[in-house]
Amino acid sequence: MPKDVVTAEMLVAEDDLPENFDWRNVNGRNLVTSDVNQHIPQYCGSCWIHGTTASLNDRIKVMRNGQFPDVMLSRQVLMNCVPSPNKSLPPPGCDGGDPWMIHQYLKEHDVPDETCMPYQAKNMECTPMDQCRNCLPGHGCWSIKTWTGYGVSSYGNLSGEVAMMKEIYARGPITCSFATDDEFMMNFSQNVMEHEGVYSTKKTYTEDQVDHNMEVTGWGVTNSGTKYWVIRNSWGTYFGSNGWVKLERGKNMLMSEADCDWSIPRFEGLDEVLAGKVLGSYMAGMTTKVESEKLKETLKAPKFKTLPTVLEQSRSRTQESALVETFRVFQVALVALSLLAVGYAAGKLRARRDSREKTQPLLGHDY
Repeated sequence: MPKDVVTAEMLVAEDDLPENFDWRNVNGRNLVTSDVNQHIPQYCGSCWIHGTTASLNDRIKVMRNGQFPDVMLSRQVLMNCVPSPNKSLPPPGCDGGDPWMIHQYLKEHDVPDETCMPYQAKNMECTPMDQCRNCLPGHGCWSIKTWTGYGVSSYGNLSGEVAMMKEIYARGPITCSFATDDEFMMNFSQNVMEHEGVYSTKKTYTEDQVDHNMEVTGWGVTNSGTKYWVIRNSWGTYFGSNGWVKLERGKNMLMSEADCDWSIPRFEGLDEVLAGKVLGSYMAGMTTKVESEKLKETLKAPKFKTLPTVLEQSRSRTQESALVETFRVFQVALVALSLLAVGYAAGKLRARRDSREKTQPLLGHDY
């Protein structure tokens, strides 16, 4: 990893990590995108594409604070274009790969979203036609040359429970490797019903058994104290809990904490389009530059009130706690002073009463 890469270790302290955190529900707001299935319309070993694009899609949503639109990068273009480490071989696509390969490619190249090239679940070629296309009756199909592109500005990897939590909390979901055997695939429901909804196994695994990539979006603790990860799978919403799973945390379950990847998405083209600076056509794509400021104002996408980021909220909570503690100390001091004042006043009244009792005769008695 380059020395100038900013890691989550620099952004958040371990003490700032909450007991429970989930990007699906940040103060009542969902900051993840839609679920998909890598095995439709046919079986394809593209979990490395799906786990990585899930994290990228969600990080774009996190970075944009949930603003319109939800972006879904083209899985098929990555299948078509991310090269094999062995340059004499074609892109691996359905034959498997690694998130690092995707991040390396996206550092130098942009890819479009799903509307340019929907997922086919098969290996194709990295041609303009297989990156972005359109079709019309009587005209056939043709490549679209200009489209809104997405890439990454920085990327890295990490391992270990705390490092994973820091990266997720600071910048968004990450992609991790897993050893998902037949028990996980075929007996998931039975397993979690015996463990408070959390998948757990006593089996141990080795690096050569790792065969799957999934997105990790958060963590939590069950009522009985079992720690778990919140994970999005790519086998459709009919697997697990609407496509999601909880996996026991802190024990490197299924090799889940041994090898994870993160990246920082970039999307300058999207910002231009949403600002009303570019328009697209059916035949040519995003080719028209808008010069009129009035027209740009009309074309601009709607914006909602920007809410503070998770880290800003965390710092705000820390400052708020400090203020609350200061106010509590002030209240205690004020109460103490009030009690002293009441005690002093009561003492003065008692002294005055005692003084009157000594100087005034009791009625009805002769001296």
